[in-house]
Amino acid sequence: MNRGTRGIIAIILILILVAAVVAFFSQYSSSSSTSSVTSSSFISTGTSSSSTTASTNTTTIPVGTFLYLWYGNATTDTGGLGSPGWNSTSSPGGGSVVDQPSTGYYVSDSNSTFKTQIGEMQSAGITFAVVSWWGPSSTGENGAINKATLDLFRYLQATNSHLKVAIMVDAYLTPNANLSASQFAQDYAYISSTFVHPFSNWYFDWQDKPLVLFFNPIIPNNPGNANFTVRSIGNRPNPTQWTFWDAPASFLVSQAGSGVNATNDEGNPVISSDGEVTIVPRIDSYYNAGSQGGSYLRFDPNLASGLYAEQWSYVIAHSNQVKLVLIYSFNEYHERTEIEPHIDYTNNTVGPSYLLDLTAKYASELNSG
Repeated sequence: MNRGTRGIIAIILILILVAAVVAFFSQYSSSSSTSSVTSSSFISTGTSSSSTTASTNTTTIPVGTFLYLWYGNATTDTGGLGSPGWNSTSSPGGGSVVDQPSTGYYVSDSNSTFKTQIGEMQSAGITFAVVSWWGPSSTGENGAINKATLDLFRYLQATNSHLKVAIMVDAYLTPNANLSASQFAQDYAYISSTFVHPFSNWYFDWQDKPLVLFFNPIIPNNPGNANFTVRSIGNRPNPTQWTFWDAPASFLVSQAGSGVNATNDEGNPVISSDGEVTIVPRIDSYYNAGSQGGSYLRFDPNLASGLYAEQWSYVIAHSNQVKLVLIYSFNEYHERTEIEPHIDYTNNTVGPSYLLDLTAKYASELNSG
């Protein structure tokens, strides 16, 4: 083979090599482009790991509030000052009230009241209410609360409402005695047959079972019940599983009376081991008890120090630990914790819906991801 022939062959081999290299890089580029498009498609359809993370971050955290059904005389359908709950001397729901609901001093056991309150709660991002329930009585104020609770469930069913309700068994024994084993069993059976089973679509479940709370001091020796998620809730020094509320010491204005120790209630909102946290817009029992010489606590009574915003900010900052938020309260006027629209007695610079609007703002931020 002469030199010229060898040269031609060398050139041909070089051309073949160049073509192979070009084909390789062309295939690699195409593969990378396809991989990029595929990855983008996974994100948009929610099948990639990054999409799963985003979904986890935006999981809805239920926001609930304590609802009290002890106002007005349901028998005569009359409210107003002096009726049960509104500056009456009876209990529960007795004591001085100074703030006025925007709708006037209403009757709790009323479809009109239910409609207004449910609409207000839902407008603020509240998805469930915890009703303070005073036992399976059929007489007196405890019986009126029991009937109002049943009527609330009936209203939710009749209107196919999205709001749900859980029961908090309040301290309905007098004096504040603990429930016996038979009384615990009676309450579980009554709640199950009267509220849960007939209204299962409107009863609030927590950890895949209907939630039942027991408010201190009726918590020791609670046998529990396998059909419910059962939690005790209250304030220190009671040995409860969920803390009713705490407020930082910087918001304490005053305290007085026997047995009152504000240090039991001072601190940031307590997030329980299972992720529950209760927050409060203010505490002011002065007019309910203190003005009559009784014991009282006052944390941010004039809504001037921003306790509610601080509580929400703490919850949002720790949202990775929070699985359930409770607000004390929607309408407990005796300790002035209500977020229900009202005319405020000690702060005429805020509108009736000030606290409800704050609730809507922060509840949205909490669940915005």
